[in-house]
Amino acid sequence: MKRIIAIALISYFAYALEFLLYNFWGPWGRWLKPELMLLVVIFFNLYLGIRFSIIAALFCGIFKDASGIAPFGTYLLVYLSASYLTTFVRRYLYEPGSRFSRIVVVFCVVVGCFIVQTVLANMGRQVALGPSLVYILVPQLLTTLAAATYVFAQLKNISVFFTLKG
Repeated sequence: MKRIIAIALISYFAYALEFLLYNFWGPWGRWLKPELMLLVVIFFNLYLGIRFSIIAALFCGIFKDASGIAPFGTYLLVYLSASYLTTFVRRYLYEPGSRFSRIVVVFCVVVGCFIVQTVLANMGRQVALGPSLVYILVPQLLTTLAAATYVFAQLKNISVFFTLKG
């Protein structure tokens, strides 16, 4: 129960930070916003396993869906798919303790979630893939990759504080 409460608090904190970055970081807030909630889901998958990653995905999805304009469940599906994609990538590409392999996991999951989110948001419409890649995926991917190492280190410190592993 303690782990679930800690995951809920960490997920909400990531949601609040994303909200602040998106709304109050000047004109660059819409472009240079790292996906902190996605990093939370990836972290819990790598640190505690798929079960707790799914719990983090549920919390992150509910928080984001409750405040967004997309149909309810869109981000829930995106974060759940991130959880399962992280498990898949972790099984075949991840080497524990390697920074580079964590970056590879983040890269694969961000690209996969971008694809899922693009498909869900544009069902029944024609999509201009070029501008979507240039104006959405590239800034999102670069800022998330840049923030990944720092965010993972801080999440590990928080997890040690809450004694989640063990």
